[in-house]
Amino acid sequence: MAYNGGKYMKYLSTTVIACVCALAPISFATAMAHEVYVLTPVQVQEGLSTKIDLMRVFDNPEDVRIFLEVTAAVLVLLVVNFLARHSQAGRKLHARLSALEPYGAVIVRVTIAASLFCSAATGSFLGPELSLAMLPLATVLRFVLFMLSGMLLLGIGTEIAAAVTLVLFGVAGWIFGWYMITYANYLGEILVLVLFGARRFSLDEQWIGSLKRFPELRRFESTIARVCYGIALCYAAITIKFLHPELTVMVANQYHLTQFHWLFPSDPLLLTFGAGLAELAIGIFIILGFELRLALGISLFSITLSLLFFGESVWPHLMLYGISLRLFFGEERCTVDQFADEHTLHILRKETERCGCNEKGLAGGQRGRVLA
Repeated sequence: MAYNGGKYMKYLSTTVIACVCALAPISFATAMAHEVYVLTPVQVQEGLSTKIDLMRVFDNPEDVRIFLEVTAAVLVLLVVNFLARHSQAGRKLHARLSALEPYGAVIVRVTIAASLFCSAATGSFLGPELSLAMLPLATVLRFVLFMLSGMLLLGIGTEIAAAVTLVLFGVAGWIFGWYMITYANYLGEILVLVLFGARRFSLDEQWIGSLKRFPELRRFESTIARVCYGIALCYAAITIKFLHPELTVMVANQYHLTQFHWLFPSDPLLLTFGAGLAELAIGIFIILGFELRLALGISLFSITLSLLFFGESVWPHLMLYGISLRLFFGEERCTVDQFADEHTLHILRKETERCGCNEKGLAGGQRGRVLA
């Protein structure tokens, strides 16, 4: 089929417009930064000891009006993105993105390696708030993290290195408790590396060859990573934004976020509520695989904006970029989007049979007219 640049540009322009429309309502998620990254330990403890009723936002008619307007804008965005995605050009673009899936595991392997290296260099584990000194044999573990980082970067014994990292994650879970769910995105990718490896562009591939074990489970590779990532986002939204909103309110006041009227509401409580709701929604969308690439795009935008504005350390966010890019360029399996695609194709085939069109005619343009 000949390349139709006009239809591609139409799809891309629609997507860009939709993303721009998303910036206003979803930019609440700019406050999605880990609050512990921008607040001091004393401020965190102070915030945890203070109780704020987040539901007071609904006592303010202006806040209710803004909330309803944002909700309506988000619903419009979802509809526009759905229609654009299922257009002929949208399908072709998503197919091209899915073709890059083999490189996703490499991206994740490298980002985990970089994260472990920075963890060892800063005396922490996965995040700056998790001190390596809290773990047993901290000095030895620091050397182990450097070694694991090198193994993953070069792709030497990737599955073994991932298995050792999984054990360290379990030890950290024993020390830091439920808080480690915040880093469930790491857990998901570590599990994937243990089970399926990532031997493309690795020394393992050169010396041993590709890894072909668990072929019946490999199709769930992205699903494991996706669900764990979504759980991490949902957990952070619930435990911080909703159960301890005072931390986000403290960030909003400290950085005077409400002065940016074009981006944030004037009420810090509404900003906190909106940030929590956006993070929770994005987490659920990622778990279900609903509007997946849109959710990942908004998440990446929020992370980047947060890094630029708050001046946070980049390395704790490397894994967020790695897993987001992996899922963005991966083939969608076990997702609502996949179900919708298959259902749409079923409708198109029935329409083809009804119209007496052949498959070639459908691919050549009938598909787009049917959807229109």
